[in-house]
Amino acid sequence: MKTIAPLSKSQYGIYAECVGHMGEVCYNLPYLYELDIDLDGEQLCRAVETAVKAHPTLFTRIELNDEGEPMQTIDLDKETWALAIEDIDDIEQKKNELVVPFNIYGDRLFHIRLLRDGRHYYLFIDYHHIIVDGTSMSIMLNDINKAYGNEAIEPETMTQADIANNEVTQRQSESFAQAKQWYSSQFDCGDTFTQLIPDLEDPVHREASLLRTLHVDMARVDAFCKEKGIFRSTLFTSAYAFLLANSTTSRKHFSAPYTTAVPKARWPIRWACL
Repeated sequence: MKTIAPLSKSQYGIYAECVGHMGEVCYNLPYLYELDIDLDGEQLCRAVETAVKAHPTLFTRIELNDEGEPMQTIDLDKETWALAIEDIDDIEQKKNELVVPFNIYGDRLFHIRLLRDGRHYYLFIDYHHIIVDGTSMSIMLNDINKAYGNEAIEPETMTQADIANNEVTQRQSESFAQAKQWYSSQFDCGDTFTQLIPDLEDPVHREASLLRTLHVDMARVDAFCKEKGIFRSTLFTSAYAFLLANSTTSRKHFSAPYTTAVPKARWPIRWACL
């Protein structure tokens, strides 16, 4: 069965950027995980295959229709994919060749490889951001863990194509037209200057500019990120959100930004993100 859908509005923005940066890796989402060598390699291959096949969205391909518009298609009847162990000598040297650009037109939009050097397994997973986000990656890791432990995986019930088709239907509805008209009447898209909203708990209105230079030991930052299994961008985005929240509202209203932690002990596989 073949599913065909236009790109969602979010996907179209990524697509437009990709067309303007062909041959680049700006929308790759690569992860390399170091795994214990005492894992069953063949069972791990089967677990990854099971997790991948449970998520048809991964097999999305972007093709142009007769009018030149990008469409996303999922044709599982024509898709075959399997994972095999690749023996290597030097993981550090191998890292330089793992991440390669996706061809946005017709290419499979994920790359997965399982490497082994005698000391560790290394699971390399690279998705294109037009089909996967951070939450999706967390779901995939959990599903791989479950499959490796012979637990049942809940299959994907809606693909990105299904969501995009539903978006088309919603945008043609009367409620969407009414909402669009209301927003158009309430908001002006022109550039304007908006005064800061006063704090409801403090009637005194204050504005100020603060510049504070911090000296950061990047070696400590990198060590912390490696220990926690996160990227620098995650750490600094969280730090920025924390500082912004403390500068604009009281602490009791502050909610820390969502971050995805790499599971390390809940399941048979212990993940260490390199």
